[in-house]
Amino acid sequence: MATAATTFEPNSVRSERIAGIDVARALAVLGMITVHTGMGVLAPQYLAPFTGRASVLFAVLAGVSLALLSGGAEVHRGDKLRSDRRGIVIRGALLFVLGIALMLLGTPVVVILATYAVLFWVVTPLLAWSWQRVALLAAVTALVAPVVSFLVRGRVLPPTDTLGGTVTLDAFMSLDGVLASLRILLIDGMYPVLTWIPFVLAGLAVGRWGTGRNGAWPALLGAGSLLAAAGYGGSYLALHAFGMKAALVQGLDDLQPGAGNELFTFFAQHGMMGTVSTHDWRWLFIAFPHAGTPFDILGSTGVAIIVIAASIAFARFAPRLLVAPLSALGRMPLTVYAGHIVALWLLTITGTLSLSGFQFALFLAVPLIVAWTWSLFFSQGPLERLLSRASRSQIQLRESTRTA
Repeated sequence: MATAATTFEPNSVRSERIAGIDVARALAVLGMITVHTGMGVLAPQYLAPFTGRASVLFAVLAGVSLALLSGGAEVHRGDKLRSDRRGIVIRGALLFVLGIALMLLGTPVVVILATYAVLFWVVTPLLAWSWQRVALLAAVTALVAPVVSFLVRGRVLPPTDTLGGTVTLDAFMSLDGVLASLRILLIDGMYPVLTWIPFVLAGLAVGRWGTGRNGAWPALLGAGSLLAAAGYGGSYLALHAFGMKAALVQGLDDLQPGAGNELFTFFAQHGMMGTVSTHDWRWLFIAFPHAGTPFDILGSTGVAIIVIAASIAFARFAPRLLVAPLSALGRMPLTVYAGHIVALWLLTITGTLSLSGFQFALFLAVPLIVAWTWSLFFSQGPLERLLSRASRSQIQLRESTRTA
């Protein structure tokens, strides 16, 4: 068995690994901003690589962050782990409230933070697990959860007229609204917890395995490539070699005569609404963005891990001048994510939203400039500092009450 000294690198190199995670967070946020603001500039085929995959990268990195918050490759134990868990539960609650608040602005963005919060709560009991156990559970849920969703939506729950979406404040004003919100949040929203659990588990496994290991980025690059090949390659084989695409196109043709191929291509480029149709089991074999199928989960998780590996390598080998702005943005991803939604709202209510090439460039450039400037004075973004202080103060209050 390798010792800690041979398995993990010196602090200077390990800091590059953390910077690599920050770079990956920056790419995730910039990818989501691109999806939300680039539709007026980028053709669908150029926007497609970001659709769905940026938010999945965000979720996988959430798992990595949970691992880092609770000790990284050497998980905390005892009171320290219990304190970590309480802090994560509090962070989840604050994220849930922030997600609801951002949805009140009425922008076209389907805010992911409510799902994020529930995923934090779901994964918290597993923080003491080894990376092998977490990785195994991630694999099982990636394969089983989409089938469970398909069966529950098709055979148990009544049909719904709504697709995608997330929870909103007005839904909590009645019992029916609460039940509908739970269904959207857990089963058939844009980010259903049931089929997003594998992403956070995969990130938790990566963080527990250790991004500070010698040779971390080549190993992650290999693992991510295998997952991406299994997901996208397996889907392509099923759809084309076994005739599933023809059957699905025919089904779309039956719904809208003559438009089957066009609709299939549209879904492939623009993605689904969080789930697939339960009218034909062959939809489980697509790997389109936001499809929530086993192949989509495997493929997009693989892409996320590839990006994390590339980001770690970039942070280690690229000039600091290039790394610094991305790393700075990656230390305040929540602030930037919320900020771009507020910016969309302000431009909308002032009648100045055009999503022109100039505005699109600003949406990408301004966060990098602001984050880099902020990092010269502070180590965290304002919302990140707020979450950290709130969770620490609540933990300290609870502990002082318990000992009083």
